[in-house]
Amino acid sequence: MRTKSSTLQETEQQRQTILNTAQAQADALNGMYRDTLSAFFAAPSSTPLPRAARALFWLGRLRQWRAIDLKGCEGCPPPSYLSLQLGVIESVSGTHALALHKEKWSGPNSRQAYERDMSLQVAMLLALEWRELAAFALEAWFGTGSELASVHPVSGLTGMIVGVAGQAMGVVVPQATFQKGDAVLAKIVEHWQDADDDVLSPLIRELADRHVDQCRLDTDHSLFDFDHPVEQAIPVELLMLLRLRNHHVVPEWLAGHGAFSHPAAIMPQGAVPAQSQRCQEFAASVTDLLPDFNNLSAAIDRQCAVSTMYIGHADRKTI
Repeated sequence: MRTKSSTLQETEQQRQTILNTAQAQADALNGMYRDTLSAFFAAPSSTPLPRAARALFWLGRLRQWRAIDLKGCEGCPPPSYLSLQLGVIESVSGTHALALHKEKWSGPNSRQAYERDMSLQVAMLLALEWRELAAFALEAWFGTGSELASVHPVSGLTGMIVGVAGQAMGVVVPQATFQKGDAVLAKIVEHWQDADDDVLSPLIRELADRHVDQCRLDTDHSLFDFDHPVEQAIPVELLMLLRLRNHHVVPEWLAGHGAFSHPAAIMPQGAVPAQSQRCQEFAASVTDLLPDFNNLSAAIDRQCAVSTMYIGHADRKTI
């Protein structure tokens, strides 16, 4: 008979296997991606733009990962939210450049993984309280009025994130479809705005259970919602819901759940988004090749203005 302690041990072993595998992959690819970007910066026309965009996306993911220190060692420094946020902007920038080359990834075999990663970034932006930037990304990547929009329904976790975010920000998005096993996702889309916590709290706890169960590495035959260690540590879909319901901290009835066991699984105070040097250099290089990329730069500027005003207002209230 399996005991609770043996189940926890198996869960921890599974988590360590995922982290070790991801660490090995990251170490192997980090140098390659840096070389790709260096070549692109030196001669933008000599390196395919989608390849450079993909390199920036994954380097941003690696920066996020390192910022929240997923090695599990005792005495490690606390998560660096500035570095995390720099990595988020890098990943969003790489993703937007890739989105503008949709023909490179819109085939049925890769589309699901790309749309999953896009929706998780929308959720991360909302979790960080960057609503202006999240609205731009949602409209550009999923809005039905965008040239980049899907012509097919979005499903699963992607459908839940896109459906909720679309309602929250007034963006018309594709219809979401859910399988029988994802009934909780459909209920979240229907009830996330309910004023009565007695209705929504059980659904959010069920969604937290689902988060833990979906923290697995992708295989050749199966995609899982949280293949990357960043979302395994930070339940962005849950933090997004809490933000949209105007929570500023994780409520006590949820904070003790295993999905929030990592020190970075909190709701940090609002901050002004910043771009790393390589992100700025990427934007400068891409704009010449892809003028529409300027729309993202403008959205980042708008978010900076909104965040600066919000933080200034909050500071005045505490005086």
